[in-house]
Amino acid sequence: MDNQDIADEIEALSSILCVAGEFKMKSSNEKEVILVIQPQQIQNHDISLTVILDPKSYPSSSPQLSVQSSKLSRTELQNLDTQINQQASELQGEVTILSLVEWLVDYSLRYDEATICRTANSWAERDIDNDYTVVAQLHHIRSKTIYLKTLIQWFRELDLHGVLISYRKWIFLMVSGKKDSLQLYLKRHRTQNVDIDSGGRPCRERMLTVLGQVEEPLDAGGVLVEVELNDSGEDWSTYWKSRSLLVSIYQKFIQPQTGQKK
Repeated sequence: MDNQDIADEIEALSSILCVAGEFKMKSSNEKEVILVIQPQQIQNHDISLTVILDPKSYPSSSPQLSVQSSKLSRTELQNLDTQINQQASELQGEVTILSLVEWLVDYSLRYDEATICRTANSWAERDIDNDYTVVAQLHHIRSKTIYLKTLIQWFRELDLHGVLISYRKWIFLMVSGKKDSLQLYLKRHRTQNVDIDSGGRPCRERMLTVLGQVEEPLDAGGVLVEVELNDSGEDWSTYWKSRSLLVSIYQKFIQPQTGQKK
């Protein structure tokens, strides 16, 4: 490829978006380069970004961008498309694709925060004595010791309990308790240090995705129960099917993410 800026961006994107399906170069020729990007941390929204670059003029010319999503409404999708193209225009003249991917992830996280606020407001209109269970997906855990120690401390302080489910590359967290405590917990998980980065420095969890919530308490069996599932079927039958609420949560929120059929 003659355009070194594009080649450098593709190399960077390939190393960062390394999970299957996150990044692919759809086509490349002397007239255009087409990239398709779908960051894993926003897969809950099923958002993909198609980028068309002109090898002769990029980055002097802005990339052509389009976003697709089966889960956003038409209005939400149009708004997202408009905003990301405006962002690209503001960055014209710079190498922009990685910056636009980061912007898209931040946009989706802000969307999740707004959803949490709307959920919290709906909770506020209901019986204060009711217990709820929030279902979330984590992108990764670098230090399990630090992560779990922090969660257990928060759960004890807020009178919560939960289940951490690991299956292949996926990590799911179910947290149950009173609505006020759950609201405080969700805020902490996004704004306070819970893990370490690649350099060993404390860091926050920016990639937590709330998949949904149910108005039922969770029979976790402890403050925080850790469960590692495999493909044998034994764990699925003994752990999931022995807890009716977990079966419902699995079918509604987790199975669509993993494609697990058992």
